Amino acid sequence: MLSRDDITRYSRNILLPEVRRAGQERLQASSVLVIGAGGIGSPVLLYLAAAGVGRIRCVDNDSLDLTNLQRQVLYSTTDVGKFKIQSAETRIKELNPGIETDFRRMRFDEKTSAELIDGVDLVIETSDNFETKFLANDSAVRHKVPLIAGGILRFDGQVFCISPGVSACYRCLFHAPPPEGSVPNCAAAGVIGAVAGVIGSIMSGEAVKILLGQTRAFGLLQQYSLLESEWRTIQIPRNPGCTVCA
Repeated sequence: MLSRDDITRYSRNILLPEVRRAGQERLQASSVLVIGAGGIGSPVLLYLAAAGVGRIRCVDNDSLDLTNLQRQVLYSTTDVGKFKIQSAETRIKELNPGIETDFRRMRFDEKTSAELIDGVDLVIETSDNFETKFLANDSAVRHKVPLIAGGILRFDGQVFCISPGVSACYRCLFHAPPPEGSVPNCAAAGVIGAVAGVIGSIMSGEAVKILLGQTRAFGLLQQYSLLESEWRTIQIPRNPGCTVCA
């Protein structure tokens, strides 16, 4: 139940007809897994915590590099050289001490995926590698947990929301990871930091909608080009021959 301080903290949420007190209590009772605490993960974590999502689990195994600060707004210069997960949890608890955090310095892989997904209502995948994205998709479909996957590169970003057994999954869209080395990452090709903020903000907004039962975005690929100042949305059909969700 919401305390008096909670009602004050989340008053701007509660004013919305789509949220009200019942919706805020629903957010408070929700649990989310965020894979990655980097460029996209930073705004995702901040806005989930600010919105009052009750339990946030996050997994990341990297330490902070000076080059990360151009887009990873969760951190400060004094965090350089530290493991991101430790600084991230401290920052999130400072923002909202009323939520539960479960931040783990580990990788999301075949050995850990089942344990990490267990008990959550939503998975948000923010990594910069295709191996993790496809594993997150396969694991979420297997456990019947909704997934939001996002990616950024150069001036572009995209968001894809997945409801296992209902909408297209990541493999319906991309089938299999691209050949190694065929698609550069941000370290090789560059990225405008604000694109991470835009995509992470959209993902956190979609997350709140999903947790409230308000989303219309399942199966919808949302693509953003900062350079062209353009949004494009594409409804992706389910693939009846998909090896994961068919």
